[in-house]
Amino acid sequence: MNKIIALLLALTMVFSAFAMTACGNESATEAPTEAPTEVPTEEQPEIIPETPYPTDCLRIGGIDIDEFVIVSNAAAGGVMTTAATELQKYIELTTGVKLDIVEGTVPAGTRRILIDGEVRNPDDNDTWGVYTDEDGLILAGSAERSALYAVYYFLEEYLDWRFFTSDCETVYEHSLIDLCDVDDTYTHQYKVRGLYTYDYSDSWISVKRYFNELSKRHLGEELGGMEHFTRLAFHGFWHMAGHDSEGYQPCLNDPAVRESFRNKLRAYLDSDPEADSVHISQNDNEFYCKCDECLADIEYYGAPSGSIIEMMNFLCEDLETYKDGAYKDVKIITFAYRYSLTAPDNIVCHDNVVIEYTIIDLCHQHSILDTCCDVPEGETLVRNNYDIVEQMNKWAAISKQCLIYDYAANFKYYYPAFPDFDVLRENYQYFATLGAWGYMNLCNAHQPGTDFSELKFYLYAKMLQYPDMTEVEYQTHINEFLEAYYGPGWEYMRRYLDWTCAAADANGNCYGVYSTPETIFGRNVFGPMDETFGEWFGKALKMAENEEQKTRIRRIQISADYLAISDKFSDDFKSDDPAVKQAIIDRTAQFLADLRELGLERVNEGRNLEAEYSERTKPRSF
Repeated sequence: MNKIIALLLALTMVFSAFAMTACGNESATEAPTEAPTEVPTEEQPEIIPETPYPTDCLRIGGIDIDEFVIVSNAAAGGVMTTAATELQKYIELTTGVKLDIVEGTVPAGTRRILIDGEVRNPDDNDTWGVYTDEDGLILAGSAERSALYAVYYFLEEYLDWRFFTSDCETVYEHSLIDLCDVDDTYTHQYKVRGLYTYDYSDSWISVKRYFNELSKRHLGEELGGMEHFTRLAFHGFWHMAGHDSEGYQPCLNDPAVRESFRNKLRAYLDSDPEADSVHISQNDNEFYCKCDECLADIEYYGAPSGSIIEMMNFLCEDLETYKDGAYKDVKIITFAYRYSLTAPDNIVCHDNVVIEYTIIDLCHQHSILDTCCDVPEGETLVRNNYDIVEQMNKWAAISKQCLIYDYAANFKYYYPAFPDFDVLRENYQYFATLGAWGYMNLCNAHQPGTDFSELKFYLYAKMLQYPDMTEVEYQTHINEFLEAYYGPGWEYMRRYLDWTCAAADANGNCYGVYSTPETIFGRNVFGPMDETFGEWFGKALKMAENEEQKTRIRRIQISADYLAISDKFSDDFKSDDPAVKQAIIDRTAQFLADLRELGLERVNEGRNLEAEYSERTKPRSF
């Protein structure tokens, strides 16, 4: 066996016979095709700061916090009650002072923190503010959503809270915080902000990080509800064409298909007249129509995307007159994705057509503006970043609006590290320059990450909020997260994170979200470091303060164990020394047991461990 055993899919096939003996021959289960819709509970975890009441004295305009009340504009409804109770809770956790909440008006001169909808320079639900005045403090935002954002923004920016994950948040110590002359209005560039990942299935951390579109989870009204971003036909051309097969890619030049698209869009908007955008995009395959008329389109437009824009323009033009233009301002969002990422010539998008750059084939080894990509000819799952940027810039020249759809994990290999942390900041600074008003990110939504994914999504939220952050600020965010999430041994976790990035850099290959670990790191890279990694993780585990930190450390250790076993397995399993062979068998069996114990039984986007056991009864050789 000369290749790295790059995926547990391959790894379990190699040793499935003895693994089934060591771990129990359990019956196979069907791999689920969708991520769970209910992962963490809706209830927030209990929060106990390491230091009780870490701020000795909190003042507003020189006046101690215990002289204030919280005033909520209850008449506005929406999130106002939630915002008031959250502010009350966190101020008490910070100072030990529990403020009274008053709903309605208070007598003039009352010292108060007012949660209200009057934002200076307002911009819908994506602007919020923190202001001081003669009566105290105003946390301003709309009742629909941003009043609650204003509370969390205040807690983080002014009281030094950090909301890292659904089960990890902390606050830094201060002897005195005195809020004077504050005039802070913040507007988020991205109006639609969505994450599809395991931890952010929790509604509370999503709102604390200013996300408003969760794909698989509804934000209840107490948290401001969902952004009205309608996925009418996400990968749904088949549905719009009235077909019953998801694999069916219709001919967009067929008059019957056009009529079906138009009628389904009209019917949907009639059923939901408040919708301000809909998403209609190609099926998730490469089998676009190649009839004579469609081939003629491809020749004329220079790309299959031309026929897609023809259809989207047709739909927007229809909405201009349907029901006297009742839906003329509705945006129609469509993908620039794989075969349609190449922008067309000889056509311009209707003003209400929004292009969603779906960059699944981005090279994660290089920053998006790096011209050093050298993807091998014939590679279909990764393309040179300079080609992606060229196409995005070309799209920008023919369309007025865009969104970003990014990818954050290796969907074929869940367990190894995905070491792109050294390029993320530059990528997201570029995305911000495109003027995108929406952002979505797809990751491993099935289980906790073994690739620092929790850290990555905290960084995404920060980079969307502050795209112009410096490298120093970026590194500070990384260190703050690692220290809080992994505990006193966090520096060993930082060493491992940096090592994986450096190893990928040394290998130098362009890689993407379906690349093998061998492509990313090369061969026999982790095996020689096995003992060193064991020492790092061992020290981090000894320094951990609780079981939660130990579990988080062990999940990252999985990636190092997986890759080290992959390096060693072939030679050790073929060894003439029975002790060497048995040692790798035992270690592999322990690895599988660890996966189960840690709740990491999903191998990749579509497969789980038990499905692998059912398909092989002897070692695989290749």
